Amino acid sequence: MKIATFSSKQFSKAIATGLTLAAVIAALYSVSLSSAQAQAPNGRYEVRSNGQIFFYPANGTNPVVVYNGSGRAVAITQYNGAVYTAFPGYIYRSPDGQDLGGGRRTELVYKGSGTVNVMIVCQNAIFTAFRGGRIYRSPDGRDLGGGRTTGLVYGGPVEVNRMQCVNGNVVTSFVGSAFM
Repeated sequence: MKIATFSSKQFSKAIATGLTLAAVIAALYSVSLSSAQAQAPNGRYEVRSNGQIFFYPANGTNPVVVYNGSGRAVAITQYNGAVYTAFPGYIYRSPDGQDLGGGRRTELVYKGSGTVNVMIVCQNAIFTAFRGGRIYRSPDGRDLGGGRTTGLVYGGPVEVNRMQCVNGNVVTSFVGSAFM
């Protein structure tokens, strides 16, 4: 058996070449993952009183029913290329605008006892107002009922009935008054 010997200069060059190759592989892997992510189509989503959710494409073509399940959606919004759909006690994140009530690539981002009144996007975050008065702000679209990077921005007790983003500010209408 023959054992190869390297000078310190040869060894340093081999290590540098290996590290460069590892960095190139990692960069290629990162690029292929980010380009492979789906994105919800352009348009708007609307929750109908019968529980169906319609998608209205931005190109003006006819609306399409994208949810017709047994659960009744209470709020829907789009953030960072994904669609967020709230049902009593659940919020789902769909990266491609499909399976809004769970399934395939759709993930559960909130499960709890709270029911959402309103969800909006403002200040590069999702604001989720729950019945009972709590409002959470999530910059990453995860843990919409609190946790990790999601913070409580209003703890109640007055119920929120409407929120909108006006010039980068969240305007919140509570039962009986409005604040900015």
